[in-house]
Amino acid sequence: MIMLSYHHGIKIIRRRGAETWSTQTLLFFIFVVLLCCSMLVNFIFLFKSPRYRSKCPHFTAELYQMNDLRNEVAELKNMVTFLAEPAITDHNYTYLLNPKNACREPLELLIVVPSAPGNFARRMKVRQSSRADYANDPKNKARLVFFLGRQVSEGNDLETQLSVDEEAEKYGDIVQEDFVDVYRNIRLKAMSMLKWASTYCPRTRFVLRTDDDIRTNIPKTVAAMKRASQRLANFILGLKEESTVPVRRSQGVNSKYFISYEEYPEATFPPFAYGGLLGYPISTVKLLYQASLRVKPIWLDDVFITGLCAPKVNVALLSDPDIDFEHHAW
Repeated sequence: MIMLSYHHGIKIIRRRGAETWSTQTLLFFIFVVLLCCSMLVNFIFLFKSPRYRSKCPHFTAELYQMNDLRNEVAELKNMVTFLAEPAITDHNYTYLLNPKNACREPLELLIVVPSAPGNFARRMKVRQSSRADYANDPKNKARLVFFLGRQVSEGNDLETQLSVDEEAEKYGDIVQEDFVDVYRNIRLKAMSMLKWASTYCPRTRFVLRTDDDIRTNIPKTVAAMKRASQRLANFILGLKEESTVPVRRSQGVNSKYFISYEEYPEATFPPFAYGGLLGYPISTVKLLYQASLRVKPIWLDDVFITGLCAPKVNVALLSDPDIDFEHHAW
């Protein structure tokens, strides 16, 4: 009887000891959680205090960099989501002229020049200009290519096309697509340059777009692009314009730059860069072309590409004192 009571008492003690230990463990766990929460709150208040930031600038800078990285990841996610969307337009025009081997070797610079089929004299002037001198110097690893559409159907359209064919055969520097080459189709020409450079010159470092009636300093422009590339992987370098008001019906439907409310309903254009001179890395060219297939188009090519498409693919719009040009009447 005594032995039974003894063993029964031992069991009760052990059971109560286990219950006590479980309670102690739970209380200790709660204490640790509260301690961690308290430390986290103190850390947050400490981090936000100006006194702490002044004493620990390096650590604070690293935390800000983490926030910047988080923002960049969010922007990248948005860009990937945008590029995964189906195209709302296409650019499937046939090549009438295509110097496919123009970029056989990796280039440092591809100079693309939009031109009209009948602008023979302007193209010859460009071939005699500093742009051509730069492209023809082997140490620069550069190439100059003109971009044309199809001659408007007129009495001399066949004669003009035959002359363009001869010119292309002689110089090997003309890309021509089968869209009607009129001023209101300059968006198509801009897309043709982006597409061709992406497809046939993917190993080019930089692409420089210059109109066929301007003068600019190519070495300075290239230097500006190199400086920009040290800060950003993707950018557009050009002459920025902000808060531009579209030309509407009240200012004249016959205005060269008229755009209807139906085509562009906003009161102002977004920040953009003039198409006369634009510089960008080839990676930017590829992004802009893909964006141009997914953004509602407007006919003004510089506003469309640099103002509407660029933000969709996180391409920064930059300016530089060395990026400048002047129009020249040949």
